[in-house]
Amino acid sequence: MDLSSASPPVILAGLALGWAAAEDLGRRIIPDTVPVLLVVLGIAPPVVHGAVPWSAIGAALVTFLALAWMHGRGWLGGGDVKLAAALVLLVGADDAAGFIMATALAGGVLSVVYAGGCLIARRLGLVRRLLRRFGPRRRLGGPARLLVEEVHRIATRHSVPYGVALAAGGMLALTNPSGGVAWP
Repeated sequence: MDLSSASPPVILAGLALGWAAAEDLGRRIIPDTVPVLLVVLGIAPPVVHGAVPWSAIGAALVTFLALAWMHGRGWLGGGDVKLAAALVLLVGADDAAGFIMATALAGGVLSVVYAGGCLIARRLGLVRRLLRRFGPRRRLGGPARLLVEEVHRIATRHSVPYGVALAAGGMLALTNPSGGVAWP
């Protein structure tokens, strides 16, 4: 997608999704500011033009309730629930299925990477070798620290940062020529 043709809300949404993915990868937390911003981007433009996006609101509510049930069972994080519902509101009811499919595909790829990484890291003793090379994690900075921490999370079968998959699915849905935001 050519950024010069992207609308400011899509660019804002992309920046917010990048922030959410980075925070989820680094800290396993999705800041509440991201879903709030996406909800504002999904509701404000249509309301300003005199239309309330009821179908998008309904789809987002159904998504939120279904994923909240999954969160209650421990299958999904609370930040993921809020982010997914906000993205469904932003892309609209018509493109929600495309967003869900793109997110499922991205999540599948991410899960395969983490499962394969777990086998490789455990078999090769990768965490121990990285710690020997870079020293204790507290002394590391920047990308080296993130790499060592993420390899450690993978090796110990820590949670998969599904916010990364949600961000990828959201960007695919928003930049899809036949899709995009729910409003013109």
